[in-house]
Amino acid sequence: MVDLNKIFNKISENSIFSNKFILQTSYTPESIPHREKQIEQVASILAPALRGDRTSNLFIYGQPGTGKTLSTCYVKNEMQKKADKEHIPLRIEYLNCKMRKVSDTEYRIFAELIKKLGGSVPSTGLPTDQIYNKFIELIENEQKLIILVLDEIDQAVKKISDNFLYNLTRLNSELSKAQINIVGISNRINM
Repeated sequence: MVDLNKIFNKISENSIFSNKFILQTSYTPESIPHREKQIEQVASILAPALRGDRTSNLFIYGQPGTGKTLSTCYVKNEMQKKADKEHIPLRIEYLNCKMRKVSDTEYRIFAELIKKLGGSVPSTGLPTDQIYNKFIELIENEQKLIILVLDEIDQAVKKISDNFLYNLTRLNSELSKAQINIVGISNRINM
């Protein structure tokens, strides 16, 4: 008979990792060295949202692996903590537009955003204008500011068209209670 406890005990003693969770893509460290200036810039642009003010849309671009997403998500997490603590009606949602199940159509991007905001729609089947209206209806249910962080936004524009981005930036004209800000992140410097 095999003594599995020996194996189980040995594995916990001989790990070269003190915390394997920090290697996950969802992990955001408590401090990000060498990106302080960029974090401050992103935070200063988005900070008025903590007063309930709509901020400027923000476009962040640069080479892959330079900390764009990490820095933005760090600011996102800290802002959301502050908003929650102080009961500020602010919602910040992150969506990677390069994900296969998200990026191929405008429909799928809106369906994923609806899901993140607590609604539900079928993954396919409705006309795009209905999914768009469902999105508007969902966010218009209360007075709040929503910041949408769209990572790899160039992938969505490439597959769908720049009309998607244009329409998204014009959504506020259709809203009376909620307001939307867009943060786009791209590896393409010439986007």
